[in-house]
Amino acid sequence: MTTRSSALEVSPEAGAAVGQASQGVFEFGAPVAAPQEKPILGVSARSARLAAVVTPLYRLPLSADEEISLRHLRNYLGHFDRFLIGPEELLRSAGVAAKHSDFAIRPFANKYFTSVQGYSRLMVTENFYRAFSAYDYILMYQLDCLVFSSDLESWCRGGWDYIGAPLFEGFRNDPAGGLWMVGNGGFSLRKVESALNVLNSKRLLDDPKVRGPETKRFGSSPELKRMLIALRTFFLECGFHNTARWMCRELEKHPEFYFQEDLFWAQKGPRLLQGFNIASLREALSFSFEMAPRYCYQENGGRLPFGCHAWAKHDREFWEPFLLK
Repeated sequence: MTTRSSALEVSPEAGAAVGQASQGVFEFGAPVAAPQEKPILGVSARSARLAAVVTPLYRLPLSADEEISLRHLRNYLGHFDRFLIGPEELLRSAGVAAKHSDFAIRPFANKYFTSVQGYSRLMVTENFYRAFSAYDYILMYQLDCLVFSSDLESWCRGGWDYIGAPLFEGFRNDPAGGLWMVGNGGFSLRKVESALNVLNSKRLLDDPKVRGPETKRFGSSPELKRMLIALRTFFLECGFHNTARWMCRELEKHPEFYFQEDLFWAQKGPRLLQGFNIASLREALSFSFEMAPRYCYQENGGRLPFGCHAWAKHDREFWEPFLLK
């Protein structure tokens, strides 16, 4: 993620503090054992497996603003199953047991919680979505989010595979160019089955005719460069180094690679899975705001969205009247 309201802001010190995860943690590419922790919150029989709320936790104690975000979650979505994800050592700590016993836990490897890039890698692992395969949808709710209604079930019934706050061009906090694309993952609804189908898709990740010429080799020899481009394009058309599985393997091997998981779902999801349904900009605006909330509020007819992301970072003053005290 970028500084545009990163999904997870973790210092090296905070990452070290949680320690190394022990056995039983979900690792990328490893078989997934049956989770020992079961959902502990009941909902109606009709929607019991419709949706779960998933919140990343990477340090304790929580800040005052994080406590506000959690207060909104408990108040409006307390009747849905809720999970904390994070390093096993942290999730099984006395602090979590004492203050967050109303959440079930799903531990994952510590490496996914020491940086923004690590978190983005976790969000494109099969094991993450398999851990919630008992549910149709998961609502990602980071601790810089707010939710303003209990209407999660209606959003799940909307038929989308992915929905998050709309972004402005270049991730700027400037609405001058209008709404650009649906993308933000901090407060986002994801269909579990569709996410797994995307990650297992054999469709091409990128257009070979676009990616093939992206080479700087043989710049002084046009003939050799043309031959290299033709060869690269051919292999890319065959799926070599051009599938979601290949991308995920590369991300695991090269954690330094810059990667934004929410843009992967927004941009690559429809390419990798036929019929992958992303909400329209207007629908996404009703679902969530992130940047320029005053503009979004006006564009949404003077109505609050279902939720928001990075409320304290982007015009906190706007959100103050709506905070639960």
